[in-house]
Amino acid sequence: MRKALKRLAILIGILILLLACGGWWLVSYVEPDEALTMSYEPISVKDKALDMIKKLKPELVLTEADINNLVKMHMSASAEPLAPDTTLDGAAFDLEGDRLVAKLNVTYKDRVPVQLQAEYKLEWQSPNIVLRPRALTVKDIHLPLRMLETQVIPLDLPQQDVVTLQDVQFTDDHISILFKLQLKLNL
Repeated sequence: MRKALKRLAILIGILILLLACGGWWLVSYVEPDEALTMSYEPISVKDKALDMIKKLKPELVLTEADINNLVKMHMSASAEPLAPDTTLDGAAFDLEGDRLVAKLNVTYKDRVPVQLQAEYKLEWQSPNIVLRPRALTVKDIHLPLRMLETQVIPLDLPQQDVVTLQDVQFTDDHISILFKLQLKLNL
């Protein structure tokens, strides 16, 4: 009987050790590869658009850096951009046509740092850019999309009496918003 209890204790000890090693491996596997921040430079789309109007140029170009700053600005102001129990620590966004690929450093339950990769489809809903979740992964592990919310990034564009929207084009490194200028002359 004593021998059986001793073997059972050893077996339980080995199982606990294996579980601890497996947990350590999982935490080290999902931890971020690079440090990301939520710092951004404030950007005023309205000022860019007014500058475009002054130059009589009917195209507003939002570069990948502009989109990066706009999305970070929006997510920083948002109460809960991700699933409950997660804190957004840093992000980086890559524009790929009508897709936005995001690297998101999060902390789960204030303990486990994780790097997520999210893919969003970009859509235009005047005067906003809408980010619709399409995929969410941790390394090669797919996660449910319900962990991400659709994000609406408002663009503060000039009033419709000065310009009207003609077209929006998503390219690999920028978004072009084409306008039709409506100059009113008071005679």
